[in-house]
Amino acid sequence: MALTWRERLIQEPELADIRRWPLVDTQRLAPCHRKAYQRNLSIVAQALDGTINLSAIAAANGVSPSLVTKLMTRCLAGPAEEPPQLSRALIPHKRLQKSQRQSPLSRLTACRGSRCSFTHLLQTVPGLQHYLDKMIRASVKRAAYGQNLKPAPFHAAFIRYLEERGWPRDTYPFTETSRGYESLRQYLNRKCTEISLPKSPSRVILTSRASNRIFSQIQIDEQTVDCNGSVVLILNEQLESLRLSRITLLQARDAGTGCTLAFTIALTKKVRADDILTLFELMTQPWEPPTLKTPGLAYEPGACLPSSLHADFRRPAFGIVRMDNALEHLAHSVRDIVCRRLHATLNYGPPAQPKGRNVIEQAFDLLNHPVHRFASTTGSHVQDSIREDRKNRRKPPVLSLQSLEEVISVILVNNNLRVLANMGAKSPLGQARYQMANHLLPLRPTLPDTALRPYWSSRRVIIRKVKNDPHAPHINFEKVQYQGEAINRADLINREVNVEFDRRDIRVLRVTTLDGEYLGEVIAPKTWQRFPHSLTTRKYINELIRKETIERQDPLGKYFDYLLDRRHNPKDAMEMLRVGREFGATAAISPPDPAPQPEDRSRQELSNTELEKALKEIPDWNPDMVRKRK
Repeated sequence: MALTWRERLIQEPELADIRRWPLVDTQRLAPCHRKAYQRNLSIVAQALDGTINLSAIAAANGVSPSLVTKLMTRCLAGPAEEPPQLSRALIPHKRLQKSQRQSPLSRLTACRGSRCSFTHLLQTVPGLQHYLDKMIRASVKRAAYGQNLKPAPFHAAFIRYLEERGWPRDTYPFTETSRGYESLRQYLNRKCTEISLPKSPSRVILTSRASNRIFSQIQIDEQTVDCNGSVVLILNEQLESLRLSRITLLQARDAGTGCTLAFTIALTKKVRADDILTLFELMTQPWEPPTLKTPGLAYEPGACLPSSLHADFRRPAFGIVRMDNALEHLAHSVRDIVCRRLHATLNYGPPAQPKGRNVIEQAFDLLNHPVHRFASTTGSHVQDSIREDRKNRRKPPVLSLQSLEEVISVILVNNNLRVLANMGAKSPLGQARYQMANHLLPLRPTLPDTALRPYWSSRRVIIRKVKNDPHAPHINFEKVQYQGEAINRADLINREVNVEFDRRDIRVLRVTTLDGEYLGEVIAPKTWQRFPHSLTTRKYINELIRKETIERQDPLGKYFDYLLDRRHNPKDAMEMLRVGREFGATAAISPPDPAPQPEDRSRQELSNTELEKALKEIPDWNPDMVRKRK
């Protein structure tokens, strides 16, 4: 329902006070309109005051009474469901509503002008606007049925459409000499521009907005290093050099500062979820520079990772962690540590779209330039000049794996000191120091129960015991029976319990009831106690046992012997090196929660002394080892 200006004041009496109206900045108006605006404002203010009638107001300002009524109508009248125009209506020549034709179209017997006639024609003729828009869209989008649309053929199609629909010949546009050519030309240009404009996305991706704050966005990715390494094995007091398959580099980089936060090397071509967890653990531990044994390699003075600067760098509150859609990134353990322990947002992004992770992709590109100085493993094609020769592929590379790892470490760490133009001529490490010292960055609390413990997992199992069997109760875990004093109770048989374990060393399990009561530890049989081994290694060994490739007696030693026999295969040689490092490592198992009076079990870790001695006697790479191959 339309209201007059008097009815509007009755319904909304607060509008009678001109001071409640929105202010229009006269300095932004054209100079020729400022004086007229002030006059209109004075007239409306006097009319709202109500002390004198409209005729007296018109006489005092030198205008007609109809102008006073027109101003009041422009400011206050209109539909009841829409707000009034108020101060905007006082601006001279201000168009308040979209132009719309009120009178019928011109005819030969009744000429009424052609203003807004073309718009009225689009609204009244059925299918006309859809027909014209379809032609324009096909031309702009370069459709197969589209044409290079120009105003003349477009106007001809417009007239033909009206004639085919039986439009009267004595009505617009046939009453005009140009038959609406100019209106149609403007409509064509306007529609072409509208269709060509980029469309706003229906879903706003907040992570696409760049942020310069450190730890607000972390990008993680991995890449197979395009270079082979070698290792020297001492076997029967003889040195044997072996070719290794390619390693995989995992890296975490801050998107705001471009600083490398952590990196790790996986001795496999396919990354596992545990490697991703290792990366998160390194970001929360102080970085210590390794001892470089390769001649010519050295860290620049002051080069380091942020985790070694201060304790606050080791407990940041990450905002968004961006990864791709790889299967290892979709693991529940990765989601748990990011979302539930770090309380961050995990963003995988659209599939096969690395543009959202351009910071980490740039980091790998910087690494590829020095690494590609060595012969490429594949090359772009079979006759690529950078491809490794066939005669060299039969021999172990001159570059050792240890030297390759040290080269990668030096490149990534020194890159944190490289001055960047987009950082205001500051290095990523300098920018990180400045923000931590001067900005209010969110940090995670330092409570004991907030530790990451990325390798700790839990599983629900059942305590078993065969009836009339003298053996103690046991727990079946990864096809191995675990026993211990913790479950040697009659009331626990056939009951479900939770076992907690470190995936890096599963020789010992911590048992708790479903109510959270700590019971103690259970251990694996002695055949599995020889070396510390991970959950992944246990699964590999069980698969070989199932295929009867190795025997069940001493499975860890048999698995290493199995790899030793296949050492000339680069993939098996790399797996042998990984297992050797795993068997020689001592797993530091920390309890996930302080249990009430836990059993203090001290056990001596066994190690392969022969392998450790062999690794120590491996000669370091130096330029003198390079010789011309015949």
